[in-house]
Parts: sequence; structure tokens; C-alpha cells
Amino acid sequence: VDAYYKQARNLLDEGQFGAPILYTPFNYAEGKVYGVELSSTWRDGAFSAYANAAYSIAKGRDIVSSQYTFDPDELAYIQNHWIYLDHSQRWSASAGASYLWHDTTFSVTGIYGSGLRAGFANTESLPSYVQVDAGVAHAFELGAFGKLNARFTIINVFDKVYEIRDGTGVGVGAPQFGPRRAYYIAFEKPFKL
Repeated sequence: VDAYYKQARNLLDEGQFGAPILYTPFNYAEGKVYGVELSSTWRDGAFSAYANAAYSIAKGRDIVSSQYTFDPDELAYIQNHWIYLDHSQRWSASAGASYLWHDTTFSVTGIYGSGLRAGFANTESLPSYVQVDAGVAHAFELGAFGKLNARFTIINVFDKVYEIRDGTGVGVGAPQFGPRRAYYIAFEKPFKL
């Protein structure tokens, strides 16, 4: 279990402003970030697993640099109100497990997020999301050629479409989505020098 608390003056953040979505730095006069994280691992023979869960709050107040990039109404609101930072997600979690069977490793992992901030002055939150990935890896012994490692991975097994950002909120200029289902095959050949 880890817990943290931070207070900052001139808290640095970045935003995407304008037609060319470029990152522009700006500062909040005050910032505070706090939370707690729990993590655990377990191994029993050929089986291993891990889990992480985190609760986090990140807020800022009064933008004191690059004010020209903000809408005047939003800028006035943020001057007198603590707002959630755009990358603040209250809950997040990840978990995974793997099993080794006859030089073949089977694995599954998952992530959960309660949704990043959105809307006027980040007063809203996007919907939560879950993504599950799976893979299988095998080490082949090829005699004089040596060892060849092969891996097949499926990202977003259930092809869940989810929005990470919707293009609204402080410093968010474009929508962004999580990855769609994808298949990867990888080969690795270790060489000795």
C-alpha cells in the first residue's frame, strides 16, 4: 500500500490548443494531488498473478500562464474554483495472470479506468472502460540454430470501443480512443557475442 499527497505552486500542465493539436504548457497558481495505491503479486509454481488498484485526485486552481489559449468564461471560473486536472481519473486498476505449461506461457491482463475528465472546466467525467488482452508465448529449441521465442498477442480481446477523451475539457483539443482489437506476432532470436 502506498499513499501520497502533494501541494504545488505554479503547477505545470500541458494542453492541446488550436487547429494543429500541439502541446502548450501552462501553470495553475495552486495544485494538489493525493491518493492511495494497492498492489499485490502471487506466485505458486507455474502460475503467477498480479493486481493493482488506485484512487487518485488531482486538482488545480487559477491559471497564471498562457491564459490567451483559454475561453474567457472557463478562465474566470478556474480563477476562483478548484478543478480536476484533465488527466485525473478517480479509480484505475489492472490485473493479470500467467501459466507456464510445457515451455508455453498463457497470459491474460486487464485494465479498468473510471474515466478521464471532460466538459466545461473538467466538471464532467467520461464513462468507465475495461480492456482485456491475452497472449501465448513459446520457446522453441531448434538444435544447432539455438532457441527461438515466439509470441502471439491479442490486444482488446472483446473489441470494446471506448473514448479516453472526447475533445472537451481544459487543454483537450481532440477526441482520443482506446485501441481496437489487434493481433501481434513476434519472434525473438537470442544471439551470443
